[in-house]
Amino acid sequence: AKAKAKAKAKAKPEMDYSGLEKGMRVQAEAEGKYWAAEVVTVSTAKNKSKAPVKVHFVGYTNASDEWVGADRLRSKAIKPKTAGEGRTGPPGMPPAARRLLLVKPKIEAPLDPGFRPLVLGKRSYLEAAKECTEKVEWALVRADGCARYSLPVFDEKSKDYRASAYLACILIQEMIWQRSASELKLFGPAKICKQIKAAYSVGGAYEFEAMSMPNVCGTPDKPFVVTIVESASDLPAAKDTPQVCGKDANGCRLAFDLGKSDIKTVAVKDNEVLYSKETEWDVTAEDPEYHYGAIMDAMKLAAACLPKIEAIGGSATGTISPDNDATWCDIFPNVKPDVYKEKVVGIFKR
Repeated sequence: AKAKAKAKAKAKPEMDYSGLEKGMRVQAEAEGKYWAAEVVTVSTAKNKSKAPVKVHFVGYTNASDEWVGADRLRSKAIKPKTAGEGRTGPPGMPPAARRLLLVKPKIEAPLDPGFRPLVLGKRSYLEAAKECTEKVEWALVRADGCARYSLPVFDEKSKDYRASAYLACILIQEMIWQRSASELKLFGPAKICKQIKAAYSVGGAYEFEAMSMPNVCGTPDKPFVVTIVESASDLPAAKDTPQVCGKDANGCRLAFDLGKSDIKTVAVKDNEVLYSKETEWDVTAEDPEYHYGAIMDAMKLAAACLPKIEAIGGSATGTISPDNDATWCDIFPNVKPDVYKEKVVGIFKR
């Protein structure tokens, strides 16, 4: 009998650790959980290629320091390496997309000379595609609205076709984090719609967005859905639900910002800052009572500088509902889903 051919394992991208610096705060995995840690050093030695980053776990002795790789680290400073000598643009960016979308600005960004603004790339693309007769349309559906957009696309036989598929996915990604969505509906040429659907599915280039949106929308048990409709009329109409924010900064006010490394608190009286402090904390704690206690302790210190409190405002990484529910916040990475629902969702209203 013939032996079954083994499926080729999907090659993992090589990671670039050059953005990491000594002392930088990261989250490192140990025993199946992520913990607050600091970068001790980054090795370039060949024998350390799989685990080149030495980390120190905050609150533990140096004996617990460990060498780890990207598979056990969480940090925006770690990025996939760009394959190919002299190649520019993100990994997987097709030549047509690089040529049309990577437009150098007139004024170079001093901290990132290679920065190429999306708005300039989009303008360049639309100029090149102005004679195109086909377009792809999409609707990002959410509970209280719908975001719509359409993009002219090159014919699939054109050398510039792949730029259309690439830009469509980028624009959807941009819109999905601006507006959120529980569902993506597509209409247009069959090939590009199928490519976008695959990209926003499990195993696709935008799997992270597809897996994150249920949490962002407060429906973790309902998967993100991508459907291709038969007519543009089947796409729901655009609908926005503007949220009114207060603009009065007079009186005695407290403010907080919850980040992954620290809690920032500010006390303001009639537009004058009386107190400002950053307090380190460990967001990897499993018990949300730790988070609540840390926030309250920091807030009380700020409140002590005011004769009274007339308003409190805050921000946190994640999604906060109009009713101040912590729908999804990634400053609680190790809190179990059932505990999150019970103790975290209403944490800002306690």
